[in-house]
Amino acid sequence: MSTNFPEYHGHWLTKGTFEFVRGPLQYASKNFQTYGDTFYGVFPIGKALMTSNPGLIRHILQGNQKNYRKDQAYDDLGMLLGKGLVTSRGDFWRKQRRIAQPTFYKKSLEGLFFNMRELVESYVVDLEGKRGQQLDMSQEMMALTARVAMKTLFSEELEGNLLEIYDCISVAQKYVSSRTFNPLSIPFSYINGSYHRFKRKKAILDKLLFDLIEKRKQANQKESDFLQMLMDARYEDTGEPMSEQQLLDELLTIFSAGHETSANGLAWLFYLLSQHPEIVEKARTELKEKLGDRSAEVMDLKQLTYLTQVIEEGMRLYPPVWSVGREAIEDDEWEGHRIAKGTIIGAYFYHLHRHPDLWENPDEFNPERFSEEAKKARPNSHYVPFGAGPRMCIGNYFAMMEMQLILAELLRKFDFHLVPSQKIEMEPMVTLRPKYGIKMEVR
Repeated sequence: MSTNFPEYHGHWLTKGTFEFVRGPLQYASKNFQTYGDTFYGVFPIGKALMTSNPGLIRHILQGNQKNYRKDQAYDDLGMLLGKGLVTSRGDFWRKQRRIAQPTFYKKSLEGLFFNMRELVESYVVDLEGKRGQQLDMSQEMMALTARVAMKTLFSEELEGNLLEIYDCISVAQKYVSSRTFNPLSIPFSYINGSYHRFKRKKAILDKLLFDLIEKRKQANQKESDFLQMLMDARYEDTGEPMSEQQLLDELLTIFSAGHETSANGLAWLFYLLSQHPEIVEKARTELKEKLGDRSAEVMDLKQLTYLTQVIEEGMRLYPPVWSVGREAIEDDEWEGHRIAKGTIIGAYFYHLHRHPDLWENPDEFNPERFSEEAKKARPNSHYVPFGAGPRMCIGNYFAMMEMQLILAELLRKFDFHLVPSQKIEMEPMVTLRPKYGIKMEVR
């Protein structure tokens, strides 16, 4: 039995850490090319196993998932999201997953479709007045999906609340990401004021959401939204509802994780489509055939097969969740390799989706990879934009429904032309963002 995978050669302080902090994706890409698809990186916390191997990723997320808990990074994220579904562990997570699951059934989510479409149609009208202007599609999609999240969570469209919530989450995410990717920065955060700024923003955010929960409790009528569904949910063992704090944590998780994954997925899609007019035309032909001149109904979405392929291929190249981290609870073994108790493993979905042994011309944008025939011929473990196993993203159907609707409505009405000579660069934070935005002219 081999006891170790290849190990990165370089001192953790002088090379490994600084390279990783400057660009975790670039650091991983370089070393995957050097050492293969699994290697040990060296960091201040010790060695961490980094992998883009589909078999090992499946092993830790699905095959032997009980031996792998969420790593320290989720404790950092918990400073923002509390004990929501993304950050909670063990029996508590299973209890929360069971109580929240019915909220994310297709039937429940399809009941929110009308409100979602109403906001998208309103955005289309606003965009009509911006023809010829240059817009940052990253910010445009962030704003649109945030409004959708606000409406589907709280049946609210309060612009002031929305802007303040978004500002608080943005500040908090930057702080949390800094702690995660560069633990050496933590002591300095108490000196330079970033920790105290985070705490202030978190307090503002909590109060805003508590006020919305209290407002609903005082109301005489129920709404069709996530807040109402979660308030009405009951634990199987006790028949009790969620505590107010847990309700806040779950709502904050849905808002933060939900709208940002869709927004970044869409922004990268517009970037890709701007370079492939032939794919845009094929998608428009399908939209014309299936919808004519009307807006999409929820039952139409399953008929938009090519549009769905476009979205899936976009998330292959730019997965909003670009990696996840796990920690081995006990010693384990995978294909002759020993994985010691306490080993941190980073599963890199971004590199899995571009693995040269798994994908032909892996950097090429080609929606035909997701035709029904191609998907049947490919193992599921090669493509995991929403994760895999029991902790697969609970909101995957909502995200797909939202992206299908937005892309369908915008492609039918507008052309988006990439502004030349701009710097397009990935920023791997909690999700995979365009670092400098993606500026486009709307025509």
